[in-house]
Amino acid sequence: MAFRSRYILNYVLLTILLGLSCKHSSAQEKQVVRLNEHFHPINENDSINYFYKAIIVTLTDSTSIERTFNLKNQIVKITRYGYNQEGNFPEEKTEIYDSNGKLVSKKIKNRNNGFYQAIYFDEDEQIGEVLFQGEKNFEIRKAGSVEMMIADENVFEPTPKLDQDLWTNTLMQNLKYPAASRRDREEGTAILGMYVNEFGEHGEFKIVNPENVSEALALEALYAASKYKGEIAPATNIDGNTVDAWLYIPVRFMLD
Repeated sequence: MAFRSRYILNYVLLTILLGLSCKHSSAQEKQVVRLNEHFHPINENDSINYFYKAIIVTLTDSTSIERTFNLKNQIVKITRYGYNQEGNFPEEKTEIYDSNGKLVSKKIKNRNNGFYQAIYFDEDEQIGEVLFQGEKNFEIRKAGSVEMMIADENVFEPTPKLDQDLWTNTLMQNLKYPAASRRDREEGTAILGMYVNEFGEHGEFKIVNPENVSEALALEALYAASKYKGEIAPATNIDGNTVDAWLYIPVRFMLD
């Protein structure tokens, strides 16, 4: 009789646990999104700009996991969105992998202000770490060094550079809010992208997030960017050598 009672109790507990598990699974939402080479969503019918796919699993309202794969189904990056209880801020944890599946970087980012802490690797060996605390405020420590140096850029993520003052003036003089967009209360951020090779050679700006901004705002951003006549310097890596890289610049449209 005691054995039967334990059997019934165990059966009830198992049923409860399975029920909780099923409820947890059913609460999860899975989404597959096509991405371009800049990791921005594209139209499902766009096969030309299809470079990656992201599998997004939403666990709760504030927690989700996004795994990004290339077209060979090799993992490229993993991003976890959640809440940092210790720091009291929404966080974003990202791991980047190379074509051989080896870890390139790990980054924890405060989604409220963009501040982040990152660790970088090469062939599984840590090569440095970076603490970003606002515009042009980077604290960098290279592997094997105890000293933290201050820099105005992240040397582990080299990017081309333009004349910031001239760029700002160019936008102020040429960027207008499209009348139709203002009437329809359209807002958004057009992200301009330009590929700059190691010699400083480059083409024209392009919109890298076409699915996330209206066509009118995108065209206005491109028009204003076309008026920039300054030089664009190539990116420089940690060894001081110029390298090929993409330059990304957000142009925000916000109504009063």
